[in-house]
Amino acid sequence: MCLFDDALTSGSAIVSKTHSPCSQSCDFLEKILRYYDTKAVRSNRKVGRHYKADRKYTKTIDTIDKTNYNSNIMNYKSEILKQVQDDKLVSEAHRKFLVPYCLSNLVSSKKAAFTLAEVLITLGIIGIVAAMTIPTITHNIQEMVLNNQFKKFYSTFKQAFLALQTIEGRPIKCFYWQENPYAGICTSTCDIRNEYGECASDLYCKETGKPIPSDYSGSRSECPSLYNDVFTKRLKVAKICEENALEKGCLPENIKGSDIVNAEKNPDGVYNPEGEFSDSKIKNTYPAIVLQDGTYIIQFGSKNSVGAVYAFDINGKKGPNKWGYDIYGTIFYGNAQNGIREFKSYGPVESGGKSFTTRLNLLGIK
Repeated sequence: MCLFDDALTSGSAIVSKTHSPCSQSCDFLEKILRYYDTKAVRSNRKVGRHYKADRKYTKTIDTIDKTNYNSNIMNYKSEILKQVQDDKLVSEAHRKFLVPYCLSNLVSSKKAAFTLAEVLITLGIIGIVAAMTIPTITHNIQEMVLNNQFKKFYSTFKQAFLALQTIEGRPIKCFYWQENPYAGICTSTCDIRNEYGECASDLYCKETGKPIPSDYSGSRSECPSLYNDVFTKRLKVAKICEENALEKGCLPENIKGSDIVNAEKNPDGVYNPEGEFSDSKIKNTYPAIVLQDGTYIIQFGSKNSVGAVYAFDINGKKGPNKWGYDIYGTIFYGNAQNGIREFKSYGPVESGGKSFTTRLNLLGIK
């Protein structure tokens, strides 16, 4: 393919010899084009910086035998030389050979494309944007899933307790006081504390020096019966581990107790390995109940002495199995007139997590 440049301004043509297969013929034909006025070329349509011959001139190219191309070129040259003095015949030769073969595709063959550097820069920008946005998107999706699971479980859990009170037609005594009736009358005090700062002796009233009332912190005499009724009748229970919950398969392997969680958050602190939701207690002592949908509940206390405190995992063993993410501790509060009235946070919260009460407030649940 031969390309014309912008030199078609004086009535003659300059032919570039940088493209094959017609470069052999261009050596000879260029001399003719410089001398003769090639009206067929000048009358053609201009495309960009080049000229493109009319399609009607390109059809005769099919008659050229490309198998013996070099031989045919010499024949055409000889024929044109014999007729070089005859403008009409030269024009005719130009029409039949020169335009169809050398000038049939005069538009530049260069195609627009991206360079390797441009592609790499674009991919780099996409990678940076993805690295910045994907973690946020992933976190938001996880939060949405956990929120939905939390709402579903909490609704089931709360309604089971409140329904029991409705059926019984009386308050169930398994709660801590919303407002302590002994305020100002009895201030509990302790004489002996252990190495963890916990009371190791009986509490007594500072004002009277007498032991504090049995319901000083709340009314919890019916917690064992509440535990048995709720978990055996009102929730769809699949399995109950009254002790050794981890060994018996009621808990996930990677669950941590409050002492371990608190030590990770504050390595300089001192934590009781036998207190509250400690690692030893939840794995070996406290009862655990697995529901049919896979969620599980940890009852604070032993099988014979349960209290008004629970921990539950909203998605079972699926993970992440972290306090404040899918595991939450809660404590029941109420009063003598109405029984259990509300649930509040209790237990540890791992770094980056949210407490039970915080989650309730974020979801607008009361």
